Amino acid sequence: MSAALAHEARQFLFSTRHAILSTHSMKYPGYPFGSVAPFVCNQQAEPVILISTIAEHTKNIQENAKVSLLVFSGADDLQANARLTLMGEAIHCDKQDEDLRARYLRYLPQAASYFDMHDFHFYRIKIEQVRYIAGFGRMGWFEGDALNDDLADSMLAAQEGGIVAHMNEDHKDSLLQYCQHVHGVTADHAEMIGLDADGFDVQYHQGEETQGLLRFQFEQPVLNAMDARKALVALAQAGRS
Repeated sequence: MSAALAHEARQFLFSTRHAILSTHSMKYPGYPFGSVAPFVCNQQAEPVILISTIAEHTKNIQENAKVSLLVFSGADDLQANARLTLMGEAIHCDKQDEDLRARYLRYLPQAASYFDMHDFHFYRIKIEQVRYIAGFGRMGWFEGDALNDDLADSMLAAQEGGIVAHMNEDHKDSLLQYCQHVHGVTADHAEMIGLDADGFDVQYHQGEETQGLLRFQFEQPVLNAMDARKALVALAQAGRS
């Protein structure tokens, strides 16, 4: 597995929030149990899920934390599109982590009410093995460390919220310019939802309607606010040229 393909797999992971979670069934030992699992990656490229203690998959995880997560984008032609299988361990993490909570809710705002319920908790998936299928003839296995070894020094977990707020408050025109320059989309309003080492996501609106998210990839991974600023300025300059 080349480093380039591993990096592409991480870019794909950061860009989607659709997955099927497979756990070891406690009710029927020996069988895998599959369930729909919306997720948001933390800044270490680890999927984070918000699940209830009464859910079947949570009961399974509490007995056997080894899981598999099938990550995919869109449902039009699943076999033609890229997909990613992650195998690892589901680890309970702090639901009150303000930075992670804010990141999660920017992407999945419909989950806000779950945070007030005592039986919902965050679990992050510590990835051990990865199978990535990018397309015909481009696939392979690699160890989970290949996804995030270069993120060890990332400061974005604490800095992302400030970057997002700054862009949405002071650089609204730049966000509109990004939409036009990169995706050819003319938007009336746009707001940054999140930023990670490999790119950022913008929700755009036309008139009163919310149209969806656009993904913007960085040419080089960013690890802190200064890196992000340079990348965003470079993108703005490219849009004006």
